[in-house]
Amino acid sequence: MNAYETSATVEPHGDIRLVGVPFAPGTEVEVTVSPKRKSAEEFSAAWQRVCNEMRRLPLAGTITDDEIQSEIDDYRAGR
Repeated sequence: MNAYETSATVEPHGDIRLVGVPFAPGTEVEVTVSPKRKSAEEFSAAWQRVCNEMRRLPLAGTITDDEIQSEIDDYRAGR
């Protein structure tokens, strides 16, 4: 599969324009659109925010390490 990856900005009316793609005119292509990935620093900061919010949940302090390990083991075993 020949793939070409680039980025574009969505215009005010929802349009996206790709220029200079490396395919011949008339070539049918598949298009997948997703938000641009965050940098490692942005992802790490967002992950830390989520973890901090989860730690503040009322039940977070009642879960034991053994319960967490049991859930991990069950997941890995397909249960």
